[in-house]
Amino acid sequence: MNFRRVETELVRRLRRLMAPGLVAGVAMVGIGLQDLELSDPGPALIDSDTAGIMAEADGVAEDLSVHEPGDEPAEPNVTEPDVAEPAIHERTIAIARGDTLMEALVKAGADRRDAYEAITALSEHFNPRKLQIGQELSLAFLRADETGERLVSLAVEEDIDRTVMARSDSEAGWQAEVLERPLQRLTMRAAGQIDDSLFLAAERERVPARVIVELIRIFSFDVDFQRDIRGGDGFEVYFERFATPDGRQVREGEILFAQLTLSGKPVALYRYETPESGRVDYYHADGTSARRTLMKTPVDGARLSSRFGSRKHPILGYTRMHKGLDFAAPRGTPIMAAGDGVVERANWYGGYGRYIRIRHNGTYKTAYAHLNAIAKGVSAGARVRQGQIIGYIGTTGRSTGPHLHYEVMRDDKQVNPLSLKLPTGETLKGDVFAAFNSYRSALETEIAAIPLPFEVAKLTE
Repeated sequence: MNFRRVETELVRRLRRLMAPGLVAGVAMVGIGLQDLELSDPGPALIDSDTAGIMAEADGVAEDLSVHEPGDEPAEPNVTEPDVAEPAIHERTIAIARGDTLMEALVKAGADRRDAYEAITALSEHFNPRKLQIGQELSLAFLRADETGERLVSLAVEEDIDRTVMARSDSEAGWQAEVLERPLQRLTMRAAGQIDDSLFLAAERERVPARVIVELIRIFSFDVDFQRDIRGGDGFEVYFERFATPDGRQVREGEILFAQLTLSGKPVALYRYETPESGRVDYYHADGTSARRTLMKTPVDGARLSSRFGSRKHPILGYTRMHKGLDFAAPRGTPIMAAGDGVVERANWYGGYGRYIRIRHNGTYKTAYAHLNAIAKGVSAGARVRQGQIIGYIGTTGRSTGPHLHYEVMRDDKQVNPLSLKLPTGETLKGDVFAAFNSYRSALETEIAAIPLPFEVAKLTE
């Protein structure tokens, strides 16, 4: 048999088969070889060159050495080598007691220069001084080389719907942005019987603490919580709640309606914003504001342990004028500012112990003595609002047990807080009162659609 002829035929067929494309050509090679019907090829049937062509064809060749002039071989299927992505490491840290933002970032592994630039950028939208103990920060680090990492982003969740983030950009440097998260608005209704204090009664009905404090504040102008509350009285509250779409985080909104039933008599308040002035306040059904110059009592759940007037001093042992009211309560019970005003002093004051005095206007001042602690931010010259927590009950100074000594001064002279006739706030009239009545009616219809008992939803675990 003419071996050269066999080789020439094989090459010819390979050329023809390659024309449609590499994949089809390779698939047909086996068939072409079988058509040759070689009975005894012998050791020299296919020389080394032909064997190479056959081996490559059988193994899905990447290139064939022979092709027609003008024909271009198929592009080889080349896979680009994987390029390793930069290693980003994310971590969450919490602000510890005594930490500044700089110290927290450095302890987490950030370079001081990177930390400084990140804080500078963040400060455009967020005041680092507002960070609270336990507040979490989200950090991201990029492995710069074998020796360490570099801070590339810092995020602070200012509220459940607002996150401030600072990022490092290779060209622009550190830049900050505010990320807003949409929230769902819900309305919640709760009611219960008061057997001890309003706070404990509302807490049993799972009303959030922030809402309870606000509930006490808005009724503090009308209700003396030490004398007016009786066992069997009741409360009802209708308030807003804002939640993330997944329900995992919530923020309490405003109280829209609240009612106390005292000795069978309801006292209801409605939150309303007057259209012209934009002033928001709580009003009775007759349009009179609940606001007074001063609250009747600046602490909830306390017992009136000593009244205004002459008494035998429990430490000094002789009779002297007691120029205020004493409210006995557990150490640490919050104390509220009785009215808007400016703090005149907030420090240690002899036998009064830790002491705060607030000037409310040209006529009235109030004083709070024997405090265990003064609230953060309350100092001489600071402005406070009515109902704001200014301190906590203690027994500092000349005191026999934890209580608040409370004084009201009119024209710099102490007067009996229980006998004060305090002026009321705004009264709605005319078209404004008509608009309020319309709003009140719609709100009552809305509330009535939620049957009681209604359990206030818990935060999703």
